[in-house]
Amino acid sequence: MASDAREKERQALESSHRRRVWLGLRLPFLALLLLCGAYVAALLLMPSPLQVALLTDSALLLFVLLPLALCLLPIMLLCIALPLLMLRLGARSPLRRLEGWTAALQYNAEAWLGGIDSRVLEWAVWLAPLRRLLTFFDPPEDSAEEGEA
Repeated sequence: MASDAREKERQALESSHRRRVWLGLRLPFLALLLLCGAYVAALLLMPSPLQVALLTDSALLLFVLLPLALCLLPIMLLCIALPLLMLRLGARSPLRRLEGWTAALQYNAEAWLGGIDSRVLEWAVWLAPLRRLLTFFDPPEDSAEEGEA
């Protein structure tokens, strides 16, 4: 008697599982398959390219863009809500700290580059007399231009 009750319970669970699979997977798949078939039939029966373009645009909207928008909706809501949550949770002081660090880094980089610039100018002034020695054997530029004119 107990095994008979278990068998009925197992059969009830199996039929419930079959019904859920039918309603959750197979029925939507068949509906989508019928909708695709209806689209193909409508495309074959439509004489005007404008009608075909309208149908393909609606198919793109229905089969691609709508599911994409539904899948990306939670991500977009999170992207919108995250900065607001950061402000509410007190992220202002770390942002101020980061702002201070970047300002200090900019000041240090400008000071470092200014020191390099002054050193290069000092070396240029110091090496200016050697420039005349490096161009000693070069032909004069002014006489070549005057001869051509």
